[in-house]
Amino acid sequence: MTAGKSSDAHRRKTGILVHGYNLHAGQWEDVAWGAPPERPGRVPMGVFVALSEQADVLVFGSGASEKDGLLESEATARLMRERFDELAGFTVFKGWDAEFARPPGNGRFMQRIESILHLDRGSKNTRDEIAHAGRVFVDRDVERVILVSSPTHLPRCLRDACTIYGEEGEMSGLLQELYAAPSVTGYPGYSAGDVTIFEPPHRPDRPGHPDHPGHPDHQEHPDRPGRRGADLSRVVSRAHNIPDIQRDRFVRRLDDLLLEFEV
Repeated sequence: MTAGKSSDAHRRKTGILVHGYNLHAGQWEDVAWGAPPERPGRVPMGVFVALSEQADVLVFGSGASEKDGLLESEATARLMRERFDELAGFTVFKGWDAEFARPPGNGRFMQRIESILHLDRGSKNTRDEIAHAGRVFVDRDVERVILVSSPTHLPRCLRDACTIYGEEGEMSGLLQELYAAPSVTGYPGYSAGDVTIFEPPHRPDRPGHPDHPGHPDHQEHPDRPGRRGADLSRVVSRAHNIPDIQRDRFVRRLDDLLLEFEV
């Protein structure tokens, strides 16, 4: 997405959701704010997208964690207000020098952001954030949705948004223009390349797909409905249901199994 390039886009109401980050997670401020000039966090990226896309509503999520009497969304908003003057130091705002310098400069941008800001104080997880923001967007007749989060989190956000907005009839219109804008900062010690994605099998030319000639079901049960082949996506998704107290044992046993297959 190239923000601010389409004049046609500006004629449609736009909603931005900046996903929250647990206040007790590692390096919270680094993930939320980042470091100029080349490492914009979720907040600077959210503000940039909101301003450049002339957004009608900007949602900060969520209420999942609390610290020093503030929920995630409230702490995020406080961080933005305290450091708003530093935004011009980020490369994404390159070319905005004249706007920042023109009186009242940052004050004008701050006023604009405050006028569209909505704090989510009730959501407890990513899916809740997306659903809550969706209701806000529908109430305000939003036609374009842009999700902002870390590159280590955004793929799941986009998947969940496609699922939730597809399941909720009143929100289905939000799927027509659903975009994602990643920050640079992510989970400490990880990068976008560490995100693992398992798609449902869809290529019959690859082993493991039930329609591949080498698959045992291909000849034996060619017309059996619901054949899934080596559907790792379903297997992996089941792992999310393992209770936290048993996950260490599961991972150790899985690692042993992978070693058995020499991977």
